[in-house]
Amino acid sequence: MTVSFESIREQVAAGDASGAWVALTQVCGYPNGGALGDEGFAEAMALAVVITRELAGPDGVATMAAAAAAPDDPQALYDAGWWLTEERQFAIAASVLERANQVAPGQPGIVGEFANALEHLLYYGPAALVIEASGRADDDPLLAYLSGFYWLMCGDLERPRARLRRLAGVTEANLVFMREALAGMLARADALGAAGVGLGQDALTAWHAVLNGSLLLHESPHGHPEPMHGRYAFLNDSPALQRLGLDRLQRLLAAVGHEPERILAAPDRASRILAHAAAQLFDRPVEPWTDDVGRRGLVVVWSLDAVADPAFLGGMRSHAPGRPLFVHATDWIEPFAYAPDVATLLAQVVRHPFTGGALTFDPETQKVGQAEADPRDDAELGGLIAAEPVADDSATPLEQVIAIDRALAGLPAPQRPGLRREAGSRPIHRAGSPVPSNRFT
Repeated sequence: MTVSFESIREQVAAGDASGAWVALTQVCGYPNGGALGDEGFAEAMALAVVITRELAGPDGVATMAAAAAAPDDPQALYDAGWWLTEERQFAIAASVLERANQVAPGQPGIVGEFANALEHLLYYGPAALVIEASGRADDDPLLAYLSGFYWLMCGDLERPRARLRRLAGVTEANLVFMREALAGMLARADALGAAGVGLGQDALTAWHAVLNGSLLLHESPHGHPEPMHGRYAFLNDSPALQRLGLDRLQRLLAAVGHEPERILAAPDRASRILAHAAAQLFDRPVEPWTDDVGRRGLVVVWSLDAVADPAFLGGMRSHAPGRPLFVHATDWIEPFAYAPDVATLLAQVVRHPFTGGALTFDPETQKVGQAEADPRDDAELGGLIAAEPVADDSATPLEQVIAIDRALAGLPAPQRPGLRREAGSRPIHRAGSPVPSNRFT
């Protein structure tokens, strides 16, 4: 079905404002917004105001209305794009900011916000080109960093080195942080190159270590290499896959000489179940996590997105001696703020097998449903995971993960992978990488 402004108006009239917004995103979200022309853009913005009135508060309406009334005012467009970005409506935000950049090219604030919206859409190449076209990366430190980072996310190592040199003299704390983060990524890339570890368009595990300082244990064999390159889009997690992750984790820790004193369970149920399985396999006691950083142990989490405890999430932001962070499932499209030291897998949408919500199929009714939470206690369910036979179908040998760790172990402490660090903040977890994968949009 072809989406048109008229069909969107009909949806609004029928009371389906949410559906109308999705349809509007298809029509004028990036990159389609650039092809609308002046009249089409004005109509799209007028519709955006009507829908925003239904879905958002008065501040949003006022901001969008100002841009609709003055579609050639760069400040009004910037304000609307910024508000849309804050509301996580990145596709329409990018189109609005693209127009602002066309009306007033080369303004660092507009260029940076436009690139930021593209980044959230994983359009790293277009974001890098937007900054290059502005000509401002040579005189604006923030754009210099963004240029270097975006080119790195495209697999280019040379242009980021040039941008890093541009940042050598910055003193503002935020820019120093960005410079050191970019320097760390480049240092890890160089160390892997020196060790003969390739960084091509299929090197998911290597790039994961470069960008996040994190070791990835499992690349999916399904759709490997094309179109998934080792990631999952949707995953119904299973005891077998959790058992595989723990088996590889155990072998990795043995190879690097890290034997945990105990297992520390994150406070959510999915993590407690996994921690009980780890305790049985490692033959170590399992205890609830506490904020006592002197209490050494392997911290076990099913997914950071499933943990709702602010004390835990804040406490694990920094490394501590003898407290590595293992996370089974990590979102690669909208990842958690910081990266685990070790992760089993990358998935966009994942459902736990025991805590409710896993998809089921009834062969009699031919209908898909959702599983209820398993009433058995955490220790019993952990035992089921531990009892699973190991079926290692990973597309990447564990020996390669170990080789990546060893290649990075000799770097200065702030640049080493998380498993080799005992202090400092965990790196930001970057969305995507130079390795492409299909995903839900």
